[in-house]
Amino acid sequence: MKKWICTVCGYVHEGAGPPEKCPMCGAPKEKFQLLVDPGQDAHGLNNPSLTRSSTFDDEADILIVGSGAAAFSAAITARKQGASVIMLEKASSVGGTTIRSGGGYWTPNNRFQRERGIEDKKEDALRYMARYSYPHLYNPKDFRLGIPKNAYELIEAMVDTASETVEFLAECGALNSIQEINWTGKPQVDYMDHLPENKGVRGRVLYSKNPEGKMSYGFELVRQLEDWAKANGIKIMTDHQVIHILQNDRKEVVGLEVVRGGKEIIRFRARRAAIFGSGGYSHNPELMLHFQRGPHFGGCSAPTNTGDFITMSVEIGAKLGNMAGAFRAESILENALAYPEGSNNVFYIPGDSVIEVNRYGKRMMDEKRNYSDRTMTHFVWDPQRAEWTNMLVFMIYDQRTAELWQGFPPYPLQSDELPSYIISGSTLEELTRSLSQRLSALAEHTGGFELAPDFLESLKNTVTRFNEFAQNGKDEDFHRGDYTYDREWTTFPPTVPGAPWPPEGSRNYCMYPLSDHGPYYAVILGAGTLDTNGGPVIDSRAQVLDVRGNPIPGLYGAGNCIASPTANAYWGAGSTIGPAMTFGHIAGINAVTEPVKTVQETLRR
Repeated sequence: MKKWICTVCGYVHEGAGPPEKCPMCGAPKEKFQLLVDPGQDAHGLNNPSLTRSSTFDDEADILIVGSGAAAFSAAITARKQGASVIMLEKASSVGGTTIRSGGGYWTPNNRFQRERGIEDKKEDALRYMARYSYPHLYNPKDFRLGIPKNAYELIEAMVDTASETVEFLAECGALNSIQEINWTGKPQVDYMDHLPENKGVRGRVLYSKNPEGKMSYGFELVRQLEDWAKANGIKIMTDHQVIHILQNDRKEVVGLEVVRGGKEIIRFRARRAAIFGSGGYSHNPELMLHFQRGPHFGGCSAPTNTGDFITMSVEIGAKLGNMAGAFRAESILENALAYPEGSNNVFYIPGDSVIEVNRYGKRMMDEKRNYSDRTMTHFVWDPQRAEWTNMLVFMIYDQRTAELWQGFPPYPLQSDELPSYIISGSTLEELTRSLSQRLSALAEHTGGFELAPDFLESLKNTVTRFNEFAQNGKDEDFHRGDYTYDREWTTFPPTVPGAPWPPEGSRNYCMYPLSDHGPYYAVILGAGTLDTNGGPVIDSRAQVLDVRGNPIPGLYGAGNCIASPTANAYWGAGSTIGPAMTFGHIAGINAVTEPVKTVQETLRR
């Protein structure tokens, strides 16, 4: 039985084909994508039935691994400069995690800003990026802002090249871009707009523009890049899993060993260089256990993202960095357990009469904060109980929010049956009992995680306190609604046309008192990844560095498979794809200047 995923909300459908529309969000069948089953990938590397080639079966100036934004940006850049290019994709279809994503790309000082008269100074962007990525090191008086030399050079390369990358792709006809204008009629702010270093700059996030001239998402971004690649002689080979990096006696990268279709191991020669844009390790349980800072449950990355580049690069002496890092968003626990290969993140907490509480029935953050930073609150450690206090949290809302924002994940349409992951109760007492019963049923997956004995009493107090804040317009605990990001990104008009909102006389439309009567609803959330962002360290030329800090000749990287230039920060919408495209572009520029490598009979692995 095939599995189909809705690229809008992550719902997974089993059947010979996709449904006519998504029962979760109502998206048409055209928004469904066939899931790749990781269990069917070509992992049989020790299978004696696999034949192994001893010579090169194909070659190109540049070999590209992956087919998401980083890989396509590198491939198009290299091809535009006259290099021959082969792209090798592990999955049976192209797009990687990019095709599942919102598709935005963070681009400081872009032409759309300049056309609107928005000033985006390089020094301001650098200070914001350094402060957000390395708050414990940040020193505005230092000429490198207090951060290490390579880290500074990476963010400087990002600021210098991001807009150039977008313009390059536009000029060669590979990607049409558009600036997002939000529901208030303004360009978007960054995710930490209130930091003094940010200065509230607007308009850094761009998206692909579809043929109708409208803003579109990851699938359109991939479609445009793929169309250009195919039309311009880039060979794209799916079901080709790269398993080894080949070097000559001078330790220069000269090729890749690849499993083709699960049947044979073949070799591709890279005359000049190989560029990896192959994704993180979100679907590698062993790496997730040993490198991430706490428990994670699912996410939205491509199921083929198993950290292959980490293994291959370590074999040839690469330096690793940011291995505990990830771009994150909370996940619906039960969806993640049932469909680990699906997309199960909750990016925004929509609505106003909604809160998140932990096992003690207490709020622990501003629920309107950005998804990556919000998820960091799940990694609080209790030294007395030896447990992750916020490993699972509970998104609690009332009928008002369920109705007004219906159809926006994770809320179903009111005409549909409640999804199994939504727990309901006619009173807070009944909701608490139902939550306890559900946690008991999930205990084998959660280490026996359960509600604290005083959860109900504490929850009632939390709701009373939140309702007072909502009436007064001031969240005295977490300042919800004080920030432009809260008001414009994550609190938006209801999905019900014509619904009266915001309430007349509201002092803070990010909050509304939870109803004093049921029904009430809850969703169990855990930490999840968009994808991890640790791996081999690159320099500002996108060259992979060895353990001594020297470039490995002929090896480049970009995207989620490398130690991200963002570190653990999410600078703004598109902070995954923006750096991926930019450093893919940088890699393509520099890779084509590499000398042609000599291949000796003895190859190193």
